[in-house]
Amino acid sequence: MKKNLYVIRHGETMYNLEYRWQGCGLDAVLNENGERQAAELAKNVQNLGFEVLYCSPLIRAVQTANEIARQSEKDLPIVILQDLREGNFGEAEGHTFDEVRAMFGDEFVENVCWPTCENWNIRFPGGESKREIFGRVLHCIDQIVNKDNAIVGIVCHAGVMSALKCGLGLKNTPNGNCSVLHLQYNTQTREFVQIFD
Repeated sequence: MKKNLYVIRHGETMYNLEYRWQGCGLDAVLNENGERQAAELAKNVQNLGFEVLYCSPLIRAVQTANEIARQSEKDLPIVILQDLREGNFGEAEGHTFDEVRAMFGDEFVENVCWPTCENWNIRFPGGESKREIFGRVLHCIDQIVNKDNAIVGIVCHAGVMSALKCGLGLKNTPNGNCSVLHLQYNTQTREFVQIFD
């Protein structure tokens, strides 16, 4: 049996607009543009047939999930899972990208943003590595795919999507606000495949 997982990034916040590192320590709300993005996203995913939405506990993800559920033609349940939260970016959180590059260097920051499996253990001081993020998120997704639902939405964050890209060996994954990554899980082979819709 194949299960379809649509991994969705939340809408825009003021921290996104200001190019600030926004991990799990900054629980920002959607800005006006983020609310519009979430409303447009909700229209675009209506026909996918979600049976349930799994969601990060952070408010920006919850607001995005709520908009998808609000526009759904059926009573779409939302299940909050703590392990879908954004990564902890330690000393980088709240600082602009330019400030963080000045603090830690361009190469280090690029490696944190887009790691390979050779360097995904690096982290900002006091934060999580992408390998650690991947471990907790994959554990969470393992629980999701063992449920009966065949089509689910997962509302989370760019750091989570980046960790999935690295850990699952995905290519050309989207990372913009309200972007959607389609994964298909084969329950027999226990493998994930990226679907390009």
